[in-house]
Amino acid sequence: MQVIKSRFLGPGQDGDFSWMIDRPEYARSLFIFNDNEMTFIAFHTGHAAGFTAGGGNAAIRPYQGRSPIRAAGIPTGEKSGYQHLDLNVRALVDDAMAHIQRLLTSGNYDEVIFSYDAENDSLGTGFFHVADEVKSYIFQNIMALEKL
Repeated sequence: MQVIKSRFLGPGQDGDFSWMIDRPEYARSLFIFNDNEMTFIAFHTGHAAGFTAGGGNAAIRPYQGRSPIRAAGIPTGEKSGYQHLDLNVRALVDDAMAHIQRLLTSGNYDEVIFSYDAENDSLGTGFFHVADEVKSYIFQNIMALEKL
């Protein structure tokens, strides 16, 4: 599986998931977006709130309900970014990664695209200030998808 590190440089160009997701060259791409915990849980328990557009790269959240699914969220915080990689955060991230891995076994995707912070070689985050240990854990899990 090819893993693409995508940097947001502005609207209407590569890095803008809302713009990219409908372009034909990304038709076989699964976009991973940064989600908030409450909406992530809502999606995984079947509540409508789990399909509403959010801010930043979570604007593509409704694509979780498309067929084939085009987007998958990974929780990066609640009302603000996670400040510690505790057991709860680790479990939520692991659940998100298990969902992504199940999607990738469908054969519908050639690549996975996620937000990248080139300056820190890590997960790109915008709205939430997320602890480095959390971003690193998520980043390592996403990069491990290359082995699938």
